[in-house]
Amino acid sequence: MHIFTEFRGPTDYFHGREEIINPFLRALKHYQSRAGGSIFLIKGPPGVGKTALISELSKHAGAIGYTIATDITPFDLHDPAHMAKRLGVTYTPRRESGSGIDAKIVNFFRKKETVEQPSVVDIIRQVTRSNGLLLVLDEAQHIADLVSPASVKVAATSTLNMIHNGKVGRPVILLAGGLGTTELAFESLGVSRIEESLKVRIGPLKSAPTRAVIEDNLRHRCGLDPLPADWVTILAEQTHGWPHHIMCYVEAVREIITEGGEKPTQSVLDLVIESGREYQLAYYESRAHGIERDQRTIIARLFADEPIGSTTARKTILDALEEQYPSEEALKVFERALRQGILDERPNGDYAIPIPSMQTWLVDEHVPGKSIR
Repeated sequence: MHIFTEFRGPTDYFHGREEIINPFLRALKHYQSRAGGSIFLIKGPPGVGKTALISELSKHAGAIGYTIATDITPFDLHDPAHMAKRLGVTYTPRRESGSGIDAKIVNFFRKKETVEQPSVVDIIRQVTRSNGLLLVLDEAQHIADLVSPASVKVAATSTLNMIHNGKVGRPVILLAGGLGTTELAFESLGVSRIEESLKVRIGPLKSAPTRAVIEDNLRHRCGLDPLPADWVTILAEQTHGWPHHIMCYVEAVREIITEGGEKPTQSVLDLVIESGREYQLAYYESRAHGIERDQRTIIARLFADEPIGSTTARKTILDALEEQYPSEEALKVFERALRQGILDERPNGDYAIPIPSMQTWLVDEHVPGKSIR
């Protein structure tokens, strides 16, 4: 079996997340009626369905009149030429004046007027209609790269603050999705105090939408109609509501039944579960890439005697790593584990292994004699 574990992007069969969609729609309508704007932030670990949710939210925004600008990058936030190209605007740089400022001097009735280079916000304002503009920035944690050089940080900070504070003059929303570190990335560029109603920590799907997504995929993607008895329930139990893992088992069904020609018998279901589990394990290995085995073991031991979903403090994790590594190296390991989804920050400030089956894998594989199955 070819192990491919990156099931990313929009989904044809979206269910659930009403607790996020409804506040988002209220925010869109609020700013649309007031020609304002802000940042709507979605954060969570890899594989939790951020990109699919962002795609769904974009559809809702388009349905009420917003223009959608997808694939915005961090570079677009500080460089007007980048943003103009992204939004389809003709951009002509000004010639530099003798002062070295990117401007030109216009003589008119003996008056000297400085015409400044259009900013990113000027470009955004140019294309935004009265119904509003939605700028979609996925993997938004990478805006932390804009903290240097100083000129880039100043320009990006200006853009973000104008949007965040609703100062563009038209309804403009930046829909940003990223890892748990994304809010800190915004803070590094001077954007703080994002309203609680405008930021979401995304978690696993609830039971009903998990089952609905699996059912739609089995019927329409895998061609299983009628559905075999209990397959949806049994497969849902394996996924813990994690969208990436749903696709692990859907892919296993597609590969074994749709392409392999097997009949949906009990023995084939067992094979599907085994295959889906292999996809999951390969995914965990890819998430842990670059974290040495000894380093994984240190983290695993902190959770070996704890129940599934337990949390621990940042200091506890760093102290354990610093027993074997210098402080600087320990911090790098911690940040990598957070960035790659081995660890996830919880609302109370503590940290957990985000997926139950990932916690089981980490302990089983790295702490001899321990198992939390």
